[in-house]
Amino acid sequence: MRKTILSGLVAGTLLVLLLGAIGARLGVVAAPPRPDGPWMWVATRAAGVTALLALTLDVALGLVLSTGVLDAWLARARSLELHRTLSATALALTAGHVLVLLLDPFIRYDALDVAVPGMSSYRPWAVAAGIGAAYLALVIHVSFGLRARIGARWWRRLHYGSFAVLVGALGHGIAAGSDTGRTGMQVLYVILAGVVGALVALRAVLAVGAAPATEP
Repeated sequence: MRKTILSGLVAGTLLVLLLGAIGARLGVVAAPPRPDGPWMWVATRAAGVTALLALTLDVALGLVLSTGVLDAWLARARSLELHRTLSATALALTAGHVLVLLLDPFIRYDALDVAVPGMSSYRPWAVAAGIGAAYLALVIHVSFGLRARIGARWWRRLHYGSFAVLVGALGHGIAAGSDTGRTGMQVLYVILAGVVGALVALRAVLAVGAAPATEP
């Protein structure tokens, strides 16, 4: 019941924002006022970077879970719940990133800019990558509750999309972020990509080692 109410509130809010954006572009309604100052841009960047960190941790945990090395210390059910919580955290931070961006007085985005890929006047392809990554991340998160229906095999295959989500999020941050030129951010991007890349390589090595030998 609570989930149904929450889903209805979210859907209603999104519909109001989209209709308001369309009305403002058509000149039917006035665009909402926005607060002055740069702190909205700072806040949206902080939320975006934090969302990227949570997403990377989630993907890294998924890779570690696939090796089974955590099973000796943490029950699989608890591990999967942590995986799901990280996914929800990344989505919540992404939603915060978007909502605060709608209040920024300089770039002046509306709901269409952040909901429809290619509508943004600011680095449209980079923004589209972030929007696409967010939609795919939402689909993967919803699949946690549908695992019994779609089956473990298809559920795992769907979760391979997490790599596309991470690539899209990284591309969005690098190409659309105003602080990409800073050394600290460049180092962070390299570390995040390096950690996941190393875990992918480890997973591949373990999978090859576990594969049954075939006779020539």
